[in-house]
Amino acid sequence: MRTIQRRVTGLRPPIRTALIQPRWSRVVLIAGLATAIALSLAALGETAGPQPDIGHLHALLVSPTDGSLWIGTHNGLYQSSDEGRTWQRVKIPAELAAMDFMSFAQDPINPKVLYVGTHNRGVVRTMDGGETWGSFSTGLGGPDVHALAVDGYNAAQPRRLYAFVMDKGLYRILGDLTEWKRVDDGPSNPDVRALQAVNIPTGMGGIFLYAATSEGIFRGPDCF
Repeated sequence: MRTIQRRVTGLRPPIRTALIQPRWSRVVLIAGLATAIALSLAALGETAGPQPDIGHLHALLVSPTDGSLWIGTHNGLYQSSDEGRTWQRVKIPAELAAMDFMSFAQDPINPKVLYVGTHNRGVVRTMDGGETWGSFSTGLGGPDVHALAVDGYNAAQPRRLYAFVMDKGLYRILGDLTEWKRVDDGPSNPDVRALQAVNIPTGMGGIFLYAATSEGIFRGPDCF
């Protein structure tokens, strides 16, 4: 699938668009976003007492309901309920144990439902806050899921869950379905590290996907 690119040259409005609307466009965001993420990860090291060897980090989630922290690492999943002072390893069944836990997405309606993208096990899901886990990968084109996102903004549309599978493209689930469908190649740079659904009022429903890559941030409207 051919992707037509346009570049947004800074933050000065209005943003000029091409006559042919591209599916994914490169954008420039405020550097404070990267700074905030870096500070959040740095704060994980400010713990008291002996801590488990969590390995290097791939993903961080702050639960909006109770403020608990989740991190995905090379050595497993960990959770903290005291602002990162102490960490507890999350038990994952042996058949779902992954080489790396790469990304998180939390259900906006039920915070006990959590999706985790992995390096070699596709997507795993818990529906009870981490007590039990199961595979959630039916329809995915591969096991290497580096980025997940969930759309919880538009109540008039069915819930949308997104996964970027390395070398395979962007997949989506609509509503309460349980099978992934491939919908797009994704941005021109396939090294996608993170996805975020953002509500921007438009005549097409207002949901855009932002993709963080090794060459910058790209944006595409979810109208496909």
